[in-house]
Amino acid sequence: MDNAPIPNPETRLGVIKRCLHVLALLQNPDDPVDWNAGSLADLLSMDEPLEPLSDKAVRDYIKKYLVSEMGIDINTMKGSKRTGLAIDLETDLSTRLAGVYSSFVVKDTGREIVLKRLMKQHPRDGLWMLARIYFAALLKKKIEFEYTPALATEPKHYRVHPYHLVFRNNNLYLACKSLSHNVTALFIMNRIMGLKVLDEEFEDKVPPVEEIFKDSLGSFIGKKYAVVLRFHEKLLGTMEENLSILEPDITPDGNEYYHASFTVSDDRYLCKQLFLYGRDVEILEPAELRETMKSMLRKSWSVYKE
Repeated sequence: MDNAPIPNPETRLGVIKRCLHVLALLQNPDDPVDWNAGSLADLLSMDEPLEPLSDKAVRDYIKKYLVSEMGIDINTMKGSKRTGLAIDLETDLSTRLAGVYSSFVVKDTGREIVLKRLMKQHPRDGLWMLARIYFAALLKKKIEFEYTPALATEPKHYRVHPYHLVFRNNNLYLACKSLSHNVTALFIMNRIMGLKVLDEEFEDKVPPVEEIFKDSLGSFIGKKYAVVLRFHEKLLGTMEENLSILEPDITPDGNEYYHASFTVSDDRYLCKQLFLYGRDVEILEPAELRETMKSMLRKSWSVYKE
């Protein structure tokens, strides 16, 4: 494959994918395969629609992009049969790289559906909206738009401080500070119409995404509740996994049951999730949330009772 042409990195998005393929394959030092320019070129060529990659192309990708531009230290000793990372990638870097790499190798049907909805609703300005909101957030510029809430029949006018664009629960949201009620709010992107970036700056500190959704299981930000659940021991693994984002304090009560204590801001979503486990889960506190659960159960039962 030495005579195969090198794809032009200036004109192909594919160079990003190739570099990430190489980086991913070199990450694990315990891989039984001896990865080097030749074996990498052979494997990556399986993903090339036109010409296969050459050994030289792979060496150039490693030297020019991974080492020189990304600053990743790679062992490429001449004559060695094995190429690998000189040091482990930092967790933050590998997480960011995984986000980009996954767009090439992981089929995210949920995200695709959301983006198709956005582009169908905004065929002429969908990408433009993403760019304008993203840079408005960077520049701390206020924006305004028309938006139709879920139960409304007419659009309403909103002026906001844009913070983040976030995929959450099968929707793409604009997380922002709504000036109408002076609260952090979420707006579904494909419902936003007439977007305008204003020549007005805002000064409030932008909260990290993790802080906005700190106490949320889903995509709702509301009143915070200090919750105590009681659940059967057979659900221990399930509850640890499902509630992990809320960092619950889980303790046994000595009678085949456990208690879980945590703070949550999307109470109705929590109740919907607990429906799945029937009598094996009970909300002990707060009383207000117990009443919410009872009300939801009564309404559901009213549909099915004879």
